[in-house]
Amino acid sequence: MILKSKKTNRSTMPFSDRIKEVEESKSVRMAGLVAHLRSEGKQIIGLNVGEPDFPTPGPIIEATQKALAENKTRYHLVPGLVELREAICKKLSKENQIQAKKENILISNGSKQIIYSLFQVLLNQDDEVLIPVPYWVTFPEAVKLAGGVPVFVDCKNLQLDLEKIEAAITPKTKAIIFNTPNNPSGAVYPKEDLLKLAQLALKNDIVLISDEAYEGLVYDGVEHFSVASHSKEIFENTITVQTFSKSYCMTGFRIGYMVAPAKFTAAVAKLQSHVHGNNCTFAQYGALAALEMDQKVFKEMAISFERRRDLCHKLFSQLFACDKPQGAFYLFPNIEDRLGDKFKSCEDFAEFILEKAHVAILPGTFFGHPGHLRISYAYSDEEIIEAHRRIAEIL
Repeated sequence: MILKSKKTNRSTMPFSDRIKEVEESKSVRMAGLVAHLRSEGKQIIGLNVGEPDFPTPGPIIEATQKALAENKTRYHLVPGLVELREAICKKLSKENQIQAKKENILISNGSKQIIYSLFQVLLNQDDEVLIPVPYWVTFPEAVKLAGGVPVFVDCKNLQLDLEKIEAAITPKTKAIIFNTPNNPSGAVYPKEDLLKLAQLALKNDIVLISDEAYEGLVYDGVEHFSVASHSKEIFENTITVQTFSKSYCMTGFRIGYMVAPAKFTAAVAKLQSHVHGNNCTFAQYGALAALEMDQKVFKEMAISFERRRDLCHKLFSQLFACDKPQGAFYLFPNIEDRLGDKFKSCEDFAEFILEKAHVAILPGTFFGHPGHLRISYAYSDEEIIEAHRRIAEIL
């Protein structure tokens, strides 16, 4: 099965037990497979990638080029450019209602490295991290890389199940991590649930990690809520993770950041000083331009994604049971009624779609949620329509 994880032969591989326990990013592996199939001449439509197809706006490119031309290519402060962190503070105050100082901000190589670094500085061996399901593929692997134990908590209709989360807490629980809008489901967690979760974390002395990579992509008049904005008490116990990748079309720039009490940013900066030092200097000037430019272009992009969401949902809900997501750029249809003798799992189903329809989608097992598929609509209308046609034809 081309989508199945390959098992490592422990007796012959000269690597650490820790890396043997970690799986390669399944979404990255699928992207590599799609690239390989395309190199063989196959016309693959890749609805597997979570990356905006819009070009990076001109002012960001120009600011990056200007920084290069001015030789802003040298080492810089590990936590990030002061002017970028100050601009992030203004953005947080205006858009997230989070009141932060530059000492509360740390820049890193995308939100992925922030999450990896957080668990490195937070976890001791066998500490537990609660992860609501479905989850982003990196969450459990980042926990395992730090010697921790990921504890998965089932959702309720793709929303947080607070009773199950509370029941999963043990003396070893060190943190809870979630993302909203959610990847892979597109669900947006309500403010009241997030506040209850924050109080639960405070009550049990557990760090709350809020991954908000898709904060700028919410639809139907829904407003994104950053739980750290609610009170000083919650801010002091919450680490907010954000990125320029999705909302600003800057995936290759690798600029993400954390917002947290200074004790957390200082700890991650200490680790980062030995891992990669400062983040790419000239790319940070591009990020600064993203915050200073007219935000209209990003709002228009979100409107385009909402329209694509409607198109994608209209088409694929004819084939599968599918809720309409309120954020991000994914559908997460339930295909349990199509599983049986022909398809034993959603991985089998996704593999069939790839081989017969030449459409790449991700199985829900990648995200801890069997019986589902993740379909990205970060693609043109034409690609979405053609992908639906191909899949409908073979079903």
